[in-house]
Amino acid sequence: RALQNGEIQRVGSDEAISVDVRIIAATNRNLQQEVAAGRFRSDLYHRLRVYPLPVPPLRERDRDAELLAGFFLERFQHKFGIHRLRLTRDATRLLASYDWPGNVRELEHTLSRAALKASREQGATTSIVSIAPDHLDLPRESFPRNTSPPRSATPATTSHDTGSFRERVDAYQRQLILEQLRLHAGNLAATARALHLDRSNLARTMRRLNIDEQNHTS
Repeated sequence: RALQNGEIQRVGSDEAISVDVRIIAATNRNLQQEVAAGRFRSDLYHRLRVYPLPVPPLRERDRDAELLAGFFLERFQHKFGIHRLRLTRDATRLLASYDWPGNVRELEHTLSRAALKASREQGATTSIVSIAPDHLDLPRESFPRNTSPPRSATPATTSHDTGSFRERVDAYQRQLILEQLRLHAGNLAATARALHLDRSNLARTMRRLNIDEQNHTS
């Protein structure tokens, strides 16, 4: 009644009280599937689903991991008393290629552990504490299929070694997508599955990186 008519009734009272409220509900589950499986009430689902706002997972938001990493590192600098925290180029590549099943919370905790490890090794009083891939301790099984975690010794094209931070990340993403396209004979749907991306998100990323979508099959 509160959702449908904007009314509530106290226990033991016959009087209906009008309320003017807005309900914001959040979940990490697919409620349509939960309703179909009988684990969520259908009538409640349809009363709540007035204006849904889907939030894609971190692995489908191209640049968010990099931007959030910078935000968290700045926070950890103050929290741990470190003059400056930075990610090495290989650590940035590792963050870009990881699947992030735990989303933003996993990113925050991973960087927190990495900052403590790096500062312990290098000394928190040094001017710059660098976080390398070995400090991130990300599980291998959560990287996209047919890829492996990049290490500091991983060969890279010369485009990764020159240019701005953003250009280096873009170059790595471009290389990763092209490798998967070759592995899947140019099939976009199969490539998107291998990279754990939505096909539409893969297409947007390809356009941003100037990868010709017309030369690949659906």
